[in-house]
Amino acid sequence: MKNTQPSRLIELLIRVRDSRLVWDVMGSIYNRPIYDAIAELYDHIARELDTPGQMRILDAGSGRGYISLLLALGNPEARITGIDYSPMQVREAENFRLQKTISNCSFQQGNTMDIPFNDETFDAAVSIGSIKHWPDALRGLAEIRRVLKPGGEVIISETDQEASDEAIRQFIRRFQIWFIPDRLLFWGLRRVIFGQSFSETTLAAAVREAGFLNVECQRVPTCPYVIVKARK
Repeated sequence: MKNTQPSRLIELLIRVRDSRLVWDVMGSIYNRPIYDAIAELYDHIARELDTPGQMRILDAGSGRGYISLLLALGNPEARITGIDYSPMQVREAENFRLQKTISNCSFQQGNTMDIPFNDETFDAAVSIGSIKHWPDALRGLAEIRRVLKPGGEVIISETDQEASDEAIRQFIRRFQIWFIPDRLLFWGLRRVIFGQSFSETTLAAAVREAGFLNVECQRVPTCPYVIVKARK
């Protein structure tokens, strides 16, 4: 599913990438650049998710809460719950929610490996840019499936492992971190972020293996991300 034999350096950087402490310390620096880079992806997923009337939606790995708040704004009768394993990201999301004065959304600390809700709680679920950080992707997907109601929809999106170098360079033009030189940023994205992620084929296969049905793949031309949509 992921690269099986990364070098020791890449293995170390993956551990850093997935560390809760790193997200607690550095998450606020990352949040704004990533939103600017993939705003079209958030918009696409918000349009794609089937959200009729009153329903409960889970955002697994919610970060600063961009997709949660977008869904809440577009679906005032729905109730959106975002979970993230980083307490700092949860605080960032809650502060952002208060700034936007959105009441039909909430955030709490939670691990996708053990989602803190009962079976069949949610009508739909989303997860953007999170699954590559999970220690066990299949377990996380199975947990999302567990808390979905029968027929519930899920949309999972992640960096595309098969993205071309040129696609990543174009992405860098939108994803600027002032204190990281472009060459180093490209190396990190190519080897540690995109390179240790999912392709369209492997992400769709994981979703199927977790027991989801009606699996389909989508793309947003401006974002080198994979999108997989399915139902329980």
